[in-house]
Amino acid sequence: MIPLALFAGSLVGQVPAEAEDIRGPKAQVEILVQEKPSVVLWCSVGGSILLLALAAVLWKKRVRKQFLKSPPEVALAALAELEINRQSLAAEALANKVAQIVRQYLVARFGIAAPRRTTEEFLHDLAQDKQSGLFGKSDHLRTFLKSCDLAKFAGSALSSTQREELIETARNFVNSTSKTTVV
Repeated sequence: MIPLALFAGSLVGQVPAEAEDIRGPKAQVEILVQEKPSVVLWCSVGGSILLLALAAVLWKKRVRKQFLKSPPEVALAALAELEINRQSLAAEALANKVAQIVRQYLVARFGIAAPRRTTEEFLHDLAQDKQSGLFGKSDHLRTFLKSCDLAKFAGSALSSTQREELIETARNFVNSTSKTTVV
């Protein structure tokens, strides 16, 4: 059989072309080319990133400005804003907000943990701490916080004059303690 194969190989030039190629033509292979993203897409992505970066910078500036204000400035600004809306708020809500402003002021100015304590706990701790800058102001603070508690928990209604006096008392307290030196 080997000689016959050699003989057939020598006659290749005489074999017709269809018999020589035993396979037919291959199917055309399509190569997929991804489309390039449009310029509009890239511009919108870049613009979004720039807007987010700008918003972050502006937010940091706003927060930094807020931290640069002194505790009395923050408290007086909050009281001024509250004074504008004093008539529209319920007595309980007004007293709660005024007391919260004063308590946050005390935390920021004197480092006394006032927001999470009851009035009695806070005043008791204040009476014990003679080195605090609030030692002489405890009677004034006691009267103020008791009036706030009365409006918050006893449900007493506040007249327009009482609302004004509540905010004015808080403002006077902040002003009088802002000049006190912290030990």
